[in-house]
Amino acid sequence: MRWKNRVLGVTFVLLAAATASLAADAESSKWQFDVFPYGWLAGNYGTVTVKGNTAHINVTPSDLYGLLEDGKAFAGAGYFAASYDRFSLFVDSMGGYVSESVDEQIPTPLCCSISVRARARMKLAVTDVGFGYQVGQWSLPARKRPVTLGLYTGTRFMWFTSTLNANIGVVNGVQHAANVSDTFSWADPLIGVRWSVPLLDPVSLDFRGDIGGFHASSDLIWGITSTVKVWLPWHPLSLEPYASMGYRAINFDRSPSKGNINLDMRGPLAGAGFVF
Repeated sequence: MRWKNRVLGVTFVLLAAATASLAADAESSKWQFDVFPYGWLAGNYGTVTVKGNTAHINVTPSDLYGLLEDGKAFAGAGYFAASYDRFSLFVDSMGGYVSESVDEQIPTPLCCSISVRARARMKLAVTDVGFGYQVGQWSLPARKRPVTLGLYTGTRFMWFTSTLNANIGVVNGVQHAANVSDTFSWADPLIGVRWSVPLLDPVSLDFRGDIGGFHASSDLIWGITSTVKVWLPWHPLSLEPYASMGYRAINFDRSPSKGNINLDMRGPLAGAGFVF
């Protein structure tokens, strides 16, 4: 019986040690995941040249909201990040379409007016993939979350298709039509910096900014995302939910030899996500 008691005692000790080890591992887990679906009301400004035909684009966020209400635009976006200790991988992707039309009658010094009908349709997808490293973090007095500073490098993938439909002619007379379309897809390298500052315990200010292109596919690209994140007080299923709103802008400039696109997309964003 003594050896049985000894075996049981050793077993209990091993189980207790294993349980303590697992608990310690769980507490010191360095993995973290961030999921953030959001909406981005991005205005579009710039020029797009399709087979020698140039369209000037000037769609403000309020214009885009009107197009959304009319069913002439749609967009969706999402951000996902996985980090381990100081290293991280993130994907930020957005896709959608917009259709803008013009219907005007232009009087001339002659006996007639010119009728112009034009429609520009754009479909696009923008995906950032980045690999990051946290340079450091610093605690602040009376703040649960630290100030963090990180660097990242990655790629911005672009898929863009544009269709221009135009009709021009004399009012109640002969009309001439021109329809052209083209599709572009490319990828550009980028480098960037990001930081987070806790303004209050439940509120933090986050920033991400990058620059790239370097004549790889585009002459120049850049992007900034700045948000205010509010951490919510409840934790369902051990999740840390938050609401976030802010501003995002991206710009890309491609030379005529590669498909002349000079486009600036910027506007407010808002969404809700969680960390686990």
